[in-house]
Amino acid sequence: MVSPSRRALVDELADHDSLVEVGVGNRPAVAQALAERGSRVVAVDVDPGERTLAAARAAEDEGVEGSLRARRGDVLALADTGTGERDVGPLADVDGSVDAVYACNLPAELQRPTVALAERLNAACAFTTLGFEEPVVPVRRRSVGGTPLYVARDAGRGERSSGPE
Repeated sequence: MVSPSRRALVDELADHDSLVEVGVGNRPAVAQALAERGSRVVAVDVDPGERTLAAARAAEDEGVEGSLRARRGDVLALADTGTGERDVGPLADVDGSVDAVYACNLPAELQRPTVALAERLNAACAFTTLGFEEPVVPVRRRSVGGTPLYVARDAGRGERSSGPE
């Protein structure tokens, strides 16, 4: 079940074909809903939870329109451009390009690496925060279903946000 605020995030991201969720943990609802709508989602976390792993297996078993893959990975390592390679670690099996990188409840210390990963993939980047934190990267603020959504890179243009609009 997806909460109303998470449903708004799903509605916002559903037009992307291929997405990476950073820091999925044990909360696969957004990734699962996007897969059910036909998106290909790779959910990455240093320790994907049992619910996330089960949701990925269920998406495969039930033959949902899209796909959901859970992968172990650290956004700090994925964002590192030192290797010069895009297809490393848990993203090695991503089919084609990634349209968007997103996160739910993204803590301040992971915002910069998440945006860097999106830049590395030339993808849009959007996230919600823990609620009590302000973004520490330049963003455009949007309200989606009453939930603050922060856009750090715009869809289609792959450009970094210049800040509030």
